[in-house]
Amino acid sequence: MNSHHSSSGYPVMPSRSELVHTSATTIANNDDSNANQRVWNFCAAALILRPPITHPSEVLMTTGLKPLTDAEAREVELVFRLTKSHLGFVPNSMRTMARQPAILSSFTLMVGNILGQPSDAKSPIWLGIRLVIKNVIWSLRNMRSKDRLPLALKNLVAHVTSGAAGCRYCQAHTIGEARDQGVPIEKLEAVWEFDRSDLFDEAEKSALRFALAAGSHPNGVTADHFADLRKHYTEDQIVELGATIALFGFLNRWNDTFATTLEPESAAFANQHLSASGWEIGKHG
Repeated sequence: MNSHHSSSGYPVMPSRSELVHTSATTIANNDDSNANQRVWNFCAAALILRPPITHPSEVLMTTGLKPLTDAEAREVELVFRLTKSHLGFVPNSMRTMARQPAILSSFTLMVGNILGQPSDAKSPIWLGIRLVIKNVIWSLRNMRSKDRLPLALKNLVAHVTSGAAGCRYCQAHTIGEARDQGVPIEKLEAVWEFDRSDLFDEAEKSALRFALAAGSHPNGVTADHFADLRKHYTEDQIVELGATIALFGFLNRWNDTFATTLEPESAAFANQHLSASGWEIGKHG
C-alpha cells in the first residue's frame, strides 16, 4: 500500500477501498515486513469486516446505546434540569452518558468551564453548586464501584485509540501507564497484533477492536462492535470504555495541536517497546 501521510507528516487512515485492496494483497502475498505497513494491514483487517452503513437512520437504529428517558435517568434530574435551562432540551448524547452519573456530571462541569459565560447564565448559582456537590458524591461512588473496569485495560484502550488517531504523545504515555498497572512487556509489545495474539482474552480484544474503530477517521464503529461488546461488558462498562476513548480524543487533539514535548522517560520507553510497530516521536521531540 502507498504511504499515507497528512500535511504534518503523520500517518492517516486510508480510504475503505484502499483498505480492502491492501488487505487482499496482504493476505495473498503474506507481506507485512514493514512495521508501519503491518499496522495499516491490521487496521484494514479490523475495519473491512462489515460493509459500511451509509444511511443516518440506520446508524441511529443499529449502533450505540439507547438514550435514557427522564424516567430512566431520574438520578441525574439535576443535570438534565440545568441542561434544559440552557438549551431547551437534553441532547441524546447526554442521555446516553447518563448511565454513568459521575461521567455525565464531570462532562457537564467541563463544558461549563470551557464554554460558559456568566452573562449567559440562565440558572441560579445554587443549582451549579448542587451539581458540584453531586459530582463529588457520584465520583466517590464511581471510584469504589466493583464493576469499574481495570485501569490497565483502559490504558490499552487509550493506547490503541490514540494510535488510530495518530497521537504519538498519548501512545507513549498510555503504554507507560499500562506497564505501571502490571501489563507484561511482551503483551505491550504485541498490542498492535492483539486480534491474533493469545496474550489477549476475548473481552480485551472486543474492547480494543472498539477502540481502534472509534479512533479512526472516519469513525469505524458499527453495530457489530456493540454486539461484540455486549458479550463481555454491561452497558455501564461500555459507557466507561466510550468515555475513555472520548477523553483521549480530547487529549489527542490537545497534544497534537500544541505539539506537546514528550518527557524523556516516556520517550525512552516508547522507543524501546513501540518502535517495532511504527512508533516515532515526530513533532513531540
